[in-house]
Amino acid sequence: MSKQNIWVFFELSDGRPKRVCLEMMQKAKELAEGSSEKAVAVIIDPEPEEAARAAFEYGADQVLTVRQKFFFESAAYILEKLAEKYEPRIVMIGATTEGRDLAAAASVRLHAGIASECTDVVITGSGVFWIRPSYDGKLNTNISIEEAPMIGTFKPGIFRLGEPAVGRNGETVEETVDVPAGVLLTQLLGFTPDDELTKANIEDAEIIIAGGRGVGSREGFDQLYELAAALGGSVGASRAAVDEGWIGKDYQIGITGKTVAPRLYIGFGISGALPHVNGMKESDIIVAVNTDPNAPIFSVANYGIVADLNIICPALTRKILEMKG
Repeated sequence: MSKQNIWVFFELSDGRPKRVCLEMMQKAKELAEGSSEKAVAVIIDPEPEEAARAAFEYGADQVLTVRQKFFFESAAYILEKLAEKYEPRIVMIGATTEGRDLAAAASVRLHAGIASECTDVVITGSGVFWIRPSYDGKLNTNISIEEAPMIGTFKPGIFRLGEPAVGRNGETVEETVDVPAGVLLTQLLGFTPDDELTKANIEDAEIIIAGGRGVGSREGFDQLYELAAALGGSVGASRAAVDEGWIGKDYQIGITGKTVAPRLYIGFGISGALPHVNGMKESDIIVAVNTDPNAPIFSVANYGIVADLNIICPALTRKILEMKG
């Protein structure tokens, strides 16, 4: 495996890669095309086969596997040893709860510069530039890290997820890394699912019904939940609705919240401030409902409805339930 490759760390859930990993994999492939670099997936899991297949289908040229359970401390140690051997130029990690811990620990172990919560990364003749928002999304900052390896983290939904190349394959390299006992400081004793947190996992949602200040109240969100249930989707919100206390911050969409790219996004009572738009503009189809015909949200919407959401939302729910019989 040649040096100066682009690595994507694959975080798994029940053996399957999280969507952000597949998004980053496609981006890595895009960066590697036309150069001598390769897009490489790094998978740490006792059974990496399913994730490796997905990595190849979404652009990996090679897959590095280590058959061990994932803990961020041991994963950082493993990344350190793999990086010493293969010397990657770029390491991309998802800005998830575990990914943030891993990125910070790996940055220390690899003595690597880190750019957090990026919205893009570009490679030019002058080097690698990590792009991240500043001033509440109103300005982009280009970060240059001079020495390799360099680490960048990306929130889910930043890169549009394309279709997989089903059946695509490549080279898998299995490595063995012995982790010293003193490295692993935590141990997973059990897992208790949080139903509310599962509902708030909107990054992977195919359909999102979002509400803003125009919804008017916590009770006003009930009709959005009903529409989302009818469509099999999830509920999201603008920062304004979160600040009002009508819905939890885990549901916030935007630069200061979560970035989403569902197949269908329907926004009710959302004006379309830039920080929010930057968090959902990659959605395949955007529908906006607002009483203000000049609301900025209409400039990015595929379909706009100038009307009272309290009329449109229940009507849509009734129609969908009627069609479903």
